Amino acid sequence: MTHSTEDFPLWGGVATVMVEEPGRLGAARRAVDQVINDIDAACGAFREDSELARVNAAAGRPVQVGATFLAVLWTALQACELTGGLVDPLVGGRGSESGTVVIDDPPGTVMIPAGTTLDLWGMAVAFAADRAAEAAAGEAGCGVCVCFPGSVATAGRLPDAGWPVHMAGGRGQAHRDEPHHGQRIVLRAPGLATSFLPAPGGPARRLRANLIGRPRTVPRADRARPPVGEHRPWSAVSVIGLCCVAAKAASIAALASGNTAATWLGSRELRARMVDADGGVTTVGSWPAGPFRPPAALKREPAFSC
Repeated sequence: MTHSTEDFPLWGGVATVMVEEPGRLGAARRAVDQVINDIDAACGAFREDSELARVNAAAGRPVQVGATFLAVLWTALQACELTGGLVDPLVGGRGSESGTVVIDDPPGTVMIPAGTTLDLWGMAVAFAADRAAEAAAGEAGCGVCVCFPGSVATAGRLPDAGWPVHMAGGRGQAHRDEPHHGQRIVLRAPGLATSFLPAPGGPARRLRANLIGRPRTVPRADRARPPVGEHRPWSAVSVIGLCCVAAKAASIAALASGNTAATWLGSRELRARMVDADGGVTTVGSWPAGPFRPPAALKREPAFSC
Protein backbone atom coordinates (compact mmCIF):
# COMPACT_ATOMS: atom_id res chain seq x y z
CA MET A 1 0.00 0.00 0.00
CA THR A 2 1.29 3.45 -0.84
CA HIS A 3 0.18 6.30 1.36
CA SER A 4 1.25 9.64 2.77
CA THR A 5 1.36 10.63 6.42
CA GLU A 6 2.18 13.71 8.48
CA ASP A 7 2.76 14.14 12.22
CA PHE A 8 2.45 17.43 14.08
CA PRO A 9 2.21 18.56 17.72
CA LEU A 10 -1.30 19.06 19.04
CA TRP A 11 -2.88 19.60 22.45
CA GLY A 12 0.07 18.36 24.44
CA GLY A 13 0.61 15.30 22.25
CA VAL A 14 1.15 14.31 18.64
CA ALA A 15 -1.47 14.23 15.90
CA THR A 16 -1.22 12.24 12.67
CA VAL A 17 -3.04 12.53 9.36
CA MET A 18 -2.73 9.68 6.86
CA VAL A 19 -4.20 9.45 3.36
CA GLU A 20 -4.26 6.33 1.20
CA GLU A 21 -3.24 8.21 -1.95
CA PRO A 22 0.02 10.20 -2.15
CA GLY A 23 -0.53 13.75 -3.30
CA ARG A 24 -3.78 14.16 -1.36
CA LEU A 25 -2.20 14.91 2.00
CA GLY A 26 -2.20 18.69 1.60
CA ALA A 27 -5.95 18.86 1.02
CA ALA A 28 -6.62 16.52 3.92
CA ARG A 29 -4.38 18.47 6.28
CA ARG A 30 -6.07 21.78 5.43
CA ALA A 31 -9.48 20.29 6.25
CA VAL A 32 -8.15 18.85 9.51
CA ASP A 33 -6.63 22.19 10.52
CA GLN A 34 -9.96 23.94 10.05
CA VAL A 35 -11.67 21.48 12.39
CA ILE A 36 -8.88 21.84 14.94
CA ASN A 37 -9.26 25.62 14.92
CA ASP A 38 -13.04 25.38 15.38
CA ILE A 39 -12.79 22.91 18.26
CA ASP A 40 -10.01 24.86 19.93
CA ALA A 41 -11.99 28.11 19.84
CA ALA A 42 -15.08 26.36 21.21
CA CYS A 43 -13.70 23.94 23.79
CA GLY A 44 -9.94 24.43 23.96
CA ALA A 45 -8.66 23.32 27.36
CA PHE A 46 -5.29 24.98 26.74
CA ARG A 47 -6.66 28.50 26.26
CA GLU A 48 -8.49 30.90 28.52
CA ASP A 49 -10.50 32.59 25.76
CA SER A 50 -12.40 29.51 24.55
CA GLU A 51 -16.17 29.37 24.83
CA LEU A 52 -15.78 26.55 27.35
CA ALA A 53 -13.61 28.76 29.54
CA ARG A 54 -16.19 31.55 29.37
CA VAL A 55 -19.06 29.21 30.24
CA ASN A 56 -17.17 27.84 33.23
CA ALA A 57 -16.11 31.30 34.41
CA ALA A 58 -19.71 32.52 34.24
CA ALA A 59 -21.30 29.56 36.04
CA GLY A 60 -24.78 30.67 37.02
CA ARG A 61 -25.11 33.13 34.12
CA PRO A 62 -25.94 32.47 30.43
CA VAL A 63 -23.09 32.77 27.91
CA GLN A 64 -23.43 33.16 24.14
CA VAL A 65 -21.85 30.21 22.31
CA GLY A 66 -21.50 29.00 18.73
CA ALA A 67 -22.70 25.97 16.81
CA THR A 68 -19.54 23.92 17.37
CA PHE A 69 -19.69 24.31 21.14
CA LEU A 70 -23.37 23.36 21.17
CA ALA A 71 -22.69 20.28 19.03
CA VAL A 72 -19.97 19.08 21.42
CA LEU A 73 -22.12 19.82 24.46
CA TRP A 74 -25.10 17.91 23.07
CA THR A 75 -22.77 15.01 22.25
CA ALA A 76 -21.45 14.95 25.82
CA LEU A 77 -24.93 15.17 27.34
CA GLN A 78 -26.15 12.34 25.13
CA ALA A 79 -23.18 10.23 26.21
CA CYS A 80 -24.10 10.95 29.82
CA GLU A 81 -27.68 9.81 29.22
CA LEU A 82 -26.73 6.68 27.25
CA THR A 83 -24.22 5.57 29.91
CA GLY A 84 -26.51 6.20 32.84
CA GLY A 85 -24.34 9.05 34.10
CA LEU A 86 -21.01 7.22 33.91
CA VAL A 87 -19.79 9.86 31.45
CA ASP A 88 -20.79 13.07 33.20
CA PRO A 89 -19.54 16.34 31.67
CA LEU A 90 -20.66 18.43 34.64
CA VAL A 91 -18.20 18.47 37.54
CA GLY A 92 -20.02 19.15 40.79
CA GLY A 93 -23.44 18.14 39.45
CA ARG A 94 -25.27 15.51 37.44
CA GLY A 95 -25.38 16.47 33.75
CA SER A 96 -28.13 13.94 33.05
CA GLU A 97 -30.63 15.69 35.32
CA SER A 98 -33.27 17.77 33.53
CA GLY A 99 -32.58 21.47 33.79
CA THR A 100 -29.05 21.14 35.16
CA VAL A 101 -27.50 22.56 31.98
CA VAL A 102 -29.67 25.28 30.47
CA ILE A 103 -29.41 25.60 26.70
CA ASP A 104 -30.97 28.31 24.51
CA ASP A 105 -32.47 30.46 27.25
CA PRO A 106 -31.99 33.08 25.93
CA PRO A 107 -31.41 31.72 22.40
CA GLY A 108 -27.84 30.74 21.53
CA THR A 109 -26.66 30.57 25.13
CA VAL A 110 -25.56 27.95 27.65
CA MET A 111 -25.74 28.24 31.42
CA ILE A 112 -24.44 25.86 34.05
CA PRO A 113 -25.19 26.05 37.80
CA ALA A 114 -22.98 28.15 40.04
CA GLY A 115 -20.30 26.04 41.67
CA THR A 116 -19.96 23.64 38.72
CA THR A 117 -17.75 23.37 35.65
CA LEU A 118 -18.11 21.60 32.33
CA ASP A 119 -15.45 19.05 31.38
CA LEU A 120 -15.93 18.58 27.63
CA TRP A 121 -12.36 18.05 26.50
CA GLY A 122 -12.30 14.26 26.10
CA MET A 123 -15.52 14.22 24.10
CA ALA A 124 -14.41 17.34 22.21
CA VAL A 125 -11.23 15.66 20.98
CA ALA A 126 -13.16 12.56 19.89
CA PHE A 127 -15.76 14.77 18.21
CA ALA A 128 -12.94 16.64 16.45
CA ALA A 129 -11.39 13.39 15.21
CA ASP A 130 -14.68 12.22 13.69
CA ARG A 131 -15.40 15.57 12.08
CA ALA A 132 -11.82 16.01 10.84
CA ALA A 133 -11.72 12.56 9.24
CA GLU A 134 -15.00 13.16 7.40
CA ALA A 135 -13.94 16.63 6.27
CA ALA A 136 -10.50 15.43 5.15
CA ALA A 137 -11.91 12.46 3.24
CA GLY A 138 -14.31 14.80 1.45
CA GLU A 139 -11.59 17.27 0.52
CA ALA A 140 -8.98 14.66 -0.43
CA GLY A 141 -11.38 12.28 -2.18
CA CYS A 142 -9.73 9.20 -0.66
CA GLY A 143 -9.45 7.19 2.53
CA VAL A 144 -8.22 9.14 5.55
CA CYS A 145 -7.20 8.26 9.09
CA VAL A 146 -6.90 11.02 11.67
CA CYS A 147 -5.27 10.48 15.05
CA PHE A 148 -5.56 13.04 17.82
CA PRO A 149 -4.31 12.33 21.35
CA GLY A 150 -6.39 9.39 22.58
CA SER A 151 -8.77 9.51 19.60
CA VAL A 152 -8.59 7.93 16.13
CA ALA A 153 -11.18 8.26 13.35
CA THR A 154 -11.27 7.00 9.78
CA ALA A 155 -13.38 7.98 6.79
CA GLY A 156 -13.56 7.27 3.09
CA ARG A 157 -12.20 4.15 1.45
CA LEU A 158 -10.60 1.61 3.79
CA PRO A 159 -7.16 0.52 2.53
CA ASP A 160 -6.80 -3.21 1.93
CA ALA A 161 -4.10 -3.37 4.61
CA GLY A 162 -6.12 -1.31 7.10
CA TRP A 163 -4.64 1.50 9.19
CA PRO A 164 -1.65 0.74 11.50
CA VAL A 165 -2.33 1.98 15.03
CA HIS A 166 -0.03 1.88 18.06
CA MET A 167 -1.95 1.43 21.30
CA ALA A 168 -0.73 3.30 24.36
CA GLY A 169 0.26 1.62 27.57
CA GLY A 170 -1.35 2.32 30.91
CA ARG A 171 0.62 5.47 31.69
CA GLY A 172 -1.26 7.86 29.44
CA GLN A 173 1.06 7.85 26.45
CA ALA A 174 2.38 5.52 23.78
CA HIS A 175 5.61 3.68 24.42
CA ARG A 176 6.95 2.13 21.24
CA ASP A 177 9.47 0.10 23.27
CA GLU A 178 6.89 -1.10 25.77
CA PRO A 179 5.92 -4.63 24.63
CA HIS A 180 3.98 -5.52 27.76
CA HIS A 181 1.87 -2.35 27.82
CA GLY A 182 1.56 -1.16 24.24
CA GLN A 183 0.30 -2.99 21.16
CA ARG A 184 0.15 -2.45 17.42
CA ILE A 185 -3.07 -3.35 15.67
CA VAL A 186 -4.65 -2.93 12.26
CA LEU A 187 -7.72 -0.71 12.52
CA ARG A 188 -10.55 -1.48 10.12
CA ALA A 189 -13.28 0.41 11.97
CA PRO A 190 -14.47 4.04 11.93
CA GLY A 191 -13.35 4.89 15.46
CA LEU A 192 -10.98 4.00 18.29
CA ALA A 193 -10.45 5.80 21.60
CA THR A 194 -8.35 5.33 24.72
CA SER A 195 -9.10 6.80 28.14
CA PHE A 196 -6.86 6.82 31.20
CA LEU A 197 -7.41 6.87 34.94
CA PRO A 198 -4.94 9.30 36.53
CA ALA A 199 -2.90 8.47 39.58
CA PRO A 200 -4.33 9.92 42.83
CA GLY A 201 -3.08 13.45 43.38
CA GLY A 202 -1.75 13.78 39.84
CA PRO A 203 -2.12 16.85 37.62
CA ALA A 204 -5.39 15.61 36.09
CA ARG A 205 -7.06 15.36 39.50
CA ARG A 206 -5.93 18.88 40.43
CA LEU A 207 -7.72 20.16 37.35
CA ARG A 208 -11.12 18.98 38.55
CA ALA A 209 -11.94 22.26 40.25
CA ASN A 210 -10.65 24.56 37.53
CA LEU A 211 -10.16 23.24 34.02
CA ILE A 212 -8.85 26.54 32.70
CA GLY A 213 -6.56 27.46 35.56
CA ARG A 214 -3.61 25.43 34.27
CA PRO A 215 -3.66 25.82 30.48
CA ARG A 216 -0.28 24.09 30.10
CA THR A 217 -1.29 21.00 32.09
CA VAL A 218 -2.78 18.03 30.26
CA PRO A 219 -6.53 18.29 30.97
CA ARG A 220 -8.73 15.62 32.50
CA ALA A 221 -10.13 15.16 29.01
CA ASP A 222 -10.68 11.44 29.03
CA ARG A 223 -10.52 10.74 32.74
CA ALA A 224 -13.29 8.90 34.54
CA ARG A 225 -14.33 10.19 37.97
CA PRO A 226 -14.60 7.14 40.26
CA PRO A 227 -16.76 7.33 43.41
CA VAL A 228 -14.68 8.00 46.52
CA GLY A 229 -13.32 4.83 48.08
CA GLU A 230 -14.22 2.53 45.19
CA HIS A 231 -11.44 0.34 43.80
CA ARG A 232 -10.47 0.91 40.18
CA PRO A 233 -8.46 -1.96 38.65
CA TRP A 234 -7.90 -0.42 35.22
CA SER A 235 -5.48 2.36 34.31
CA ALA A 236 -6.41 2.53 30.61
CA VAL A 237 -9.27 1.30 28.43
CA SER A 238 -9.32 1.33 24.63
CA VAL A 239 -12.53 0.72 22.68
CA ILE A 240 -13.25 0.27 18.98
CA GLY A 241 -16.56 1.81 17.92
CA LEU A 242 -18.81 2.88 15.08
CA CYS A 243 -17.32 6.36 15.50
CA CYS A 244 -14.67 7.91 17.71
CA VAL A 245 -17.23 9.66 19.93
CA ALA A 246 -18.97 6.36 20.69
CA ALA A 247 -15.64 4.69 21.43
CA LYS A 248 -14.59 7.53 23.73
CA ALA A 249 -17.85 7.46 25.69
CA ALA A 250 -17.57 3.70 26.12
CA SER A 251 -13.94 3.87 27.24
CA ILE A 252 -14.70 6.50 29.89
CA ALA A 253 -17.76 4.58 31.07
CA ALA A 254 -15.77 1.36 31.31
CA LEU A 255 -13.16 3.05 33.51
CA ALA A 256 -15.93 4.36 35.74
CA SER A 257 -17.41 0.84 35.96
CA GLY A 258 -14.30 -0.48 37.71
CA ASN A 259 -14.47 -4.20 38.45
CA THR A 260 -17.53 -4.61 36.22
CA ALA A 261 -15.94 -2.96 33.18
CA ALA A 262 -15.61 -6.19 31.20
CA THR A 263 -19.24 -7.06 31.87
CA TRP A 264 -20.38 -3.56 30.92
CA LEU A 265 -18.45 -3.67 27.65
CA GLY A 266 -19.40 -7.27 26.84
CA SER A 267 -23.10 -6.63 27.35
CA ARG A 268 -22.87 -3.98 24.64
CA GLU A 269 -20.89 -6.27 22.30
CA LEU A 270 -17.97 -3.86 22.22
CA ARG A 271 -14.36 -4.66 21.42
CA ALA A 272 -12.01 -3.36 24.09
CA ARG A 273 -8.53 -3.63 25.54
CA MET A 274 -8.01 -2.89 29.24
CA VAL A 275 -4.67 -2.33 30.97
CA ASP A 276 -4.39 -2.69 34.74
CA ALA A 277 -2.05 -0.79 37.05
CA ASP A 278 0.63 -3.47 36.70
CA GLY A 279 0.54 -3.47 32.90
CA GLY A 280 -1.56 -6.62 32.58
CA VAL A 281 -3.86 -6.65 29.56
CA THR A 282 -7.42 -7.99 29.32
CA THR A 283 -9.38 -7.92 26.06
CA VAL A 284 -13.13 -7.99 25.50
CA GLY A 285 -14.82 -9.18 22.30
CA SER A 286 -12.92 -9.80 19.09
CA TRP A 287 -10.10 -7.36 19.79
CA PRO A 288 -7.55 -7.39 16.94
CA ALA A 289 -4.63 -9.71 17.59
CA GLY A 290 -1.14 -8.31 18.04
CA PRO A 291 1.59 -7.43 17.84
CA PHE A 292 1.04 -6.05 14.34
CA ARG A 293 4.15 -6.24 12.18
CA PRO A 294 3.73 -4.15 9.04
CA PRO A 295 5.00 -5.36 5.68
CA ALA A 296 8.38 -4.10 4.47
CA ALA A 297 6.79 -1.26 2.50
CA LEU A 298 5.29 0.17 5.71
CA LYS A 299 8.20 -0.22 8.10
CA ARG A 300 9.44 3.32 7.54
CA GLU A 301 6.03 4.85 8.25
CA PRO A 302 5.21 6.01 11.79
CA ALA A 303 2.33 4.23 13.47
CA PHE A 304 -0.42 6.22 15.12
CA SER A 305 -0.57 6.50 18.88
CA CYS A 306 -3.81 6.30 20.79
